[in-house]
Amino acid sequence: MPQASQLERTTVPSNEILVRAVLGGSMDPFSTFAGAAITQGVRFLYQQAGEFLSAWRARRRGKGAPPPMALNAPVGVTVSRSHPPADPPSEEIVKAQEELRGLVEPIQSGKVDVAAPAARAAIEQLRDMVETALQAPVRFAGEPRPLTIADVSVVTERAGRVVGLRADLAKLPGRSEIYGLHVKTGAAAAVGAVTGVNLN
Repeated sequence: MPQASQLERTTVPSNEILVRAVLGGSMDPFSTFAGAAITQGVRFLYQQAGEFLSAWRARRRGKGAPPPMALNAPVGVTVSRSHPPADPPSEEIVKAQEELRGLVEPIQSGKVDVAAPAARAAIEQLRDMVETALQAPVRFAGEPRPLTIADVSVVTERAGRVVGLRADLAKLPGRSEIYGLHVKTGAAAAVGAVTGVNLN
């Protein structure tokens, strides 16, 4: 399972650090909602990945071909404000998406149980790829919404150990994100330890 480690600096020459952490969460992201929702989501991811690959191949043959479309999400799947680019960022992305779609094919067709750990890992990886291509999040019905903590500023004049943000990793939903955390110390606090994010 993906983990996030503590981010720490023991010296602060510039008196300021900027922290960004993307958290996978300590729990299986699919463990808290029904298998039917996962099945619907997997089929959508498989079809959307196929749309991207088909359109990208066509545009490789001729730039006049239409760009990939964001497919209509079925009941139980939510896609917010998608903006898919006309072309993939690299050929490596295309190959990776092809491989992941191949891994997910027996899952979406019912030949492999969606509850299998390897199946869920493949689904999550394909979702990451599809979300990147759509430039939008893909959520399944009943899935806990990820937590986003952004643009937090912590200013201290106190010397010693300073922590910008503490969080219990086990209680954070999967795919949560922390970014834009600024920890700034004054001259009196320049000597000591500064921890941007402490994840327990």
